Amino acid sequence: MAQAGRQHRAGGSIGARLASLEARALAIAGDGQGAGAALADAERARERQQVADEAPGVFAFPMAKQFAYAGTTHLAIGGREHIQQAIASADKAVRLYRNAETDDQSVGDLFAAHVDLARGHLLLADVDGAEAMLGFVLDAPPERFSASIVRRLVDLSRELNRPQYGGAAQATRLRERLQHMAVLAASPSARPPELPK
Repeated sequence: MAQAGRQHRAGGSIGARLASLEARALAIAGDGQGAGAALADAERARERQQVADEAPGVFAFPMAKQFAYAGTTHLAIGGREHIQQAIASADKAVRLYRNAETDDQSVGDLFAAHVDLARGHLLLADVDGAEAMLGFVLDAPPERFSASIVRRLVDLSRELNRPQYGGAAQATRLRERLQHMAVLAASPSARPPELPK
């Protein structure tokens, strides 16, 4: 769908959004080369952007979100070089969001970027770095987590169960914290009540 959308010309940041979505999807599907090309297309689309988005807010695709998507894409591609690029991209996304106007901040993207940072550090065997990056997420109220963030926390807890961590106390403690937070976030009591219809 992102590829089809990219065939249509439109102003604003939609070109960067569609290329970033395509990159992320291709990386998850195992096409690292195609994902890398789509990330480059996203950067070119951003450089060519000459007009502001007609409908700002959720319809805009700020630079911070583009870096967040790039981080997720590089993690999905895998390999040491891409993991390092994922860390750099996710870190840039966090810094841009933290410096953005309140209306342009996305807590969901901040959570995602922090979890991507943690996973990147973990894949480089840096459990301390992973734990430090998760502080923002683990200190947040669980009702603020989307299903996507809960899924990322569960995936990260599984990563900590791998043999290379050998049941180390720090890895075990962090895994348990992640699992606990995922359970809290997934429980119905963590969700705000629905508005009457």
